[in-house]
Amino acid sequence: MKIKVLFFASCQEVTGVDKVEMEADEKTRVCDLVESVVKKYPKLEKMLGNMVLSVNLEYTDPKSKNQLKSTDEVAFIPPISGG
Repeated sequence: MKIKVLFFASCQEVTGVDKVEMEADEKTRVCDLVESVVKKYPKLEKMLGNMVLSVNLEYTDPKSKNQLKSTDEVAFIPPISGG
């Protein structure tokens, strides 16, 4: 199955893309996908401790063991500041 992965702000700058489809099997968990994305885009690893992850517009722990479905959309969202 394919999982849609979105990158915002500095995550997009680090990866060079705003979205990508990652190949996954039916047993892929959130933490497994995060690991695969970091392998593909190693510079993201330094950002993991400060970013928020969402699955289908709901915040999720990047270490979550919840299984993903083919219709899921995962977003990597770095901290954003402004005034």
